[in-house]
Amino acid sequence: MNNPNPVATYALRLGDNGLVLAQRLGAWCGHAPELEIDLALANIGLDLLGQARNFFKLCRRA
Repeated sequence: MNNPNPVATYALRLGDNGLVLAQRLGAWCGHAPELEIDLALANIGLDLLGQARNFFKLCRRA
């Protein structure tokens, strides 16, 4: 990728990290030792997915 805009590059990296972390937390669904932990991990994954979408939108606009 050859993007000279540092804001777009930074937003892309943050979005990519959030997407990967959301996928990793989603893999834990149903495997956590307690139900509350399972729900908490799923909710954190959804939050990270939403943040990643916003970072990708910012990257596209920049």
